[in-house]
Amino acid sequence: MCDENLQTQKLFERVLRHRNQHDVGFASSSYEAVEKMVERRPDVIFQDLFIPGADGFEFFKKIKTHPATSSIPIVIHTVVPLDQMTRLQLKRMKRDVQYQGFVHFPIGASELNRIISDALKYGAVRTEKWIPPKA
Repeated sequence: MCDENLQTQKLFERVLRHRNQHDVGFASSSYEAVEKMVERRPDVIFQDLFIPGADGFEFFKKIKTHPATSSIPIVIHTVVPLDQMTRLQLKRMKRDVQYQGFVHFPIGASELNRIISDALKYGAVRTEKWIPPKA
C-alpha cells in the first residue's frame, strides 16, 4: 500500500490482519513504493492518488509499465475530494490502462474487505510470473 495517511494504514492493517493469509507492506513515498513492489511482488497494490513525491497518475503509469508490476491489480484511493478534471483523468486512465478500481475514503472495514477480495480474484486471473533480468 502506498499511502502516508496513518488512519488509512491502520484500517488496512486491521482488515488484512483478520484475513490471516495476507501480509501488508506500506510505503510513504513513490520511490520507496516502487522498490518494495518490484522486490515483493504484492497480490494487490493500493495506491493513494495523491502520493507524496510523485504525481499519482504518473506513478500509476510507472507501475503499470514496469515488467515486475504490470500485471498486479491496482486499486486507487484517496481521502481528497475530487475536482472535475481529476475525475476525467481517472475515467480516461481506467479506459486506457485498466486499473482495478477506485475507493474514496472513508469507508468501512466490510466494504474494504469486499474490495480486497474482488481485487485478489481479478489478480489471480491476470498475474504472470516475472523473472528479473540477470545482472
